[in-house]
Amino acid sequence: MTAAADVASDALRNSTRVLTRHRPGAEITTVSVWILAGARDESRPGTAHLFEHLVMQATPPGRRMRVIDEIESYGGEANASTARDCVVLYARVPTVDAPAVLGLLADAATMTAFDADLVEAERRVVLEELRLAEADPTDIVHDVFYAAAYGDHPMSRPVGGTPADVLRLTTADVAAWSRRHVHAGRTAVVVTGGLAPAEVSAATGRSALAQLPGADPLRAHTVPTVTAHRLDHPLPGDTAAVVLGGPAFPLADPRLAAAEVVMELFAGGNASVLVERLRTDLGLSYDIWGDLAGYHDTGVWRVAVTTAVENRDEVVDLSLGLLRSAVGRGWTDADVTVARRRAAGLVRLDAETSLEETFLLGRHALLGGSAGWSIAAHAERIMAVNSQQVHEAAVSMTDRLVVATAGG
Repeated sequence: MTAAADVASDALRNSTRVLTRHRPGAEITTVSVWILAGARDESRPGTAHLFEHLVMQATPPGRRMRVIDEIESYGGEANASTARDCVVLYARVPTVDAPAVLGLLADAATMTAFDADLVEAERRVVLEELRLAEADPTDIVHDVFYAAAYGDHPMSRPVGGTPADVLRLTTADVAAWSRRHVHAGRTAVVVTGGLAPAEVSAATGRSALAQLPGADPLRAHTVPTVTAHRLDHPLPGDTAAVVLGGPAFPLADPRLAAAEVVMELFAGGNASVLVERLRTDLGLSYDIWGDLAGYHDTGVWRVAVTTAVENRDEVVDLSLGLLRSAVGRGWTDADVTVARRRAAGLVRLDAETSLEETFLLGRHALLGGSAGWSIAAHAERIMAVNSQQVHEAAVSMTDRLVVATAGG
């Protein structure tokens, strides 16, 4: 077992990775099982998301309770998420029960057979989830953004698929996805909390993950390119959602730290470019926020603005002008100092709970391939960014601006 900063890293004999961030004395521990394949790896869109739903509601072979029910019986809470590059099963539980729950999540992740009635029930749940998203401009606008940014690349598809995609899925499709992707080398465990690294490795070694066979390497992804584009999605109602963004950097790219500072300057605190003008000065929006999404081979940034339908195009035009003007003008050393301090502080705030730290650790260390990643080291990289690096990152990030709207 090796340690990188405050994160312990281990691997089973079959190459399943184990990452542990030990918080000595913590009474709650977050355990998670990662499958390093997601929506971009599907031959039938929507499969990974339906798989995620099924395994949490299923009863694994040899057990008497559904996964979610058994975790709740420990006094914990559990859920799962699907992204473009991974599926994650996770639970927050009392530390004393964490080894047992880790074994349970491993049983869930390695399921390859699914009851047809359960598939039909969860299909209906997924369709309802998609229906609610489609009716909410502040939700669906992000699918519109990815479609605008990535064109016909698999990265452009909605993570959950479309209703038509989900209706076409079969039990065999989900089983095939599981057999294809749930293998040693594509699965990992990330644990944050009171469980010590040796205990996590021992529990993983006793789990179903230790029995997984190896896998042939996946065909290399075609690296997606972000294209400047605008895409409008009409919806009835009096609310419009606007997302502006562009290309960013992969998770392991050293420029990512500068990009995080740029996001603070764009739409972070109250004095950021868009918040100060659109919210404070003009009152065009109450809700403005930014996000930097990194993947192993690409990245995008987004700023989301909610406004009235009649203000939609004004918000778009003003935002584009404000961003271009700010990048052209640049920022002072004092501006950058405040922004990087805030960005570094937010990294620490985001990792305040074991659940959020688990996701940060998994994304950077597993998907980004940064074996030595830790909260402290990441914050230090942000604090080391200078004004020139911020300017260069901002120029690159606004080179191909993407606009997506929903509503109106």
